[in-house]
Amino acid sequence: MVGHRIVTLILFLTAWQEAVTLVPVRFVDVDIGQNLTLACAEEDALPQPGESVGVMWIREGREDGQIERLKVEPNGALELVNVSADDAGNYSCTLDDDHDAVKTRINVQVRTPPPPLQNVWVKPSTILANILWEVAGTGGYPIIDFTAEYRLKPSMGEEPEDWKPIVPTHIPPNSRQIDVYHLVPNTTYSFRVWATNQLGKGEIVEVEGHTHHSIEELELARHLLSGVENFDTRVWVAAVGIVMGTLMILGIGTCYLLYRECKVPCKHFLVTLSKSFCFYSFSFMLFISADETHFLPCN
Repeated sequence: MVGHRIVTLILFLTAWQEAVTLVPVRFVDVDIGQNLTLACAEEDALPQPGESVGVMWIREGREDGQIERLKVEPNGALELVNVSADDAGNYSCTLDDDHDAVKTRINVQVRTPPPPLQNVWVKPSTILANILWEVAGTGGYPIIDFTAEYRLKPSMGEEPEDWKPIVPTHIPPNSRQIDVYHLVPNTTYSFRVWATNQLGKGEIVEVEGHTHHSIEELELARHLLSGVENFDTRVWVAAVGIVMGTLMILGIGTCYLLYRECKVPCKHFLVTLSKSFCFYSFSFMLFISADETHFLPCN
């Protein structure tokens, strides 16, 4: 008995699948948030007023909570209230008086704002960054443009600053990247980007990026720190000693020359030149101008 029921069920499912296959699929598009009515069959095939004929709608798959937004009209039509993206799928209808034959098959496609962009990432440099993305879908309507914004990543406990638009504010729909300029080196930024169609803007995708150190700073640090691992402090002490010794010898020599200079008697010089100039010495000062000479004593 159990085996007979199983065979009957298999035959029924096979026949129903064949009947479904024979009925062509009708495609219906609807915008998200709108109401949609699906007719089960042609008007002449529907039950007349006063007749009691059962109408059964089958939706492939399961969506929890959808039953609250579904209603079967007296004429057998299925009404979907406040359509959501989860209502997309295949619907089929049967009538009890027609040996459960499938009357219609409808594929409902819900048009929505663009889905979130895929593979969004940032390629930072020192003072600029390149934002790249891929498009996973349009939502049913062509993409009008993309929009990108950025701001400094706030520190712990700080209020985030306002988002700054990235020029151009309306990125062409065929673009898949945008450059951001005038950034600060060695700084973390937050970036976000989304697509827009006629139903509105899609889900925002946010990523972070850290700009590189300044090239000049890196080169200077590399130059200053080159060989620091093998630096011998004894060499530094010896170099300082040599410099200090040289300065001491020069100081003593200068003092000796000054001492000898003060012991030499003062002499006068007579010079006549065509151009004026001044000459200074430790023992005298001579101011010379054209055709005249002034002598100043050493003491």
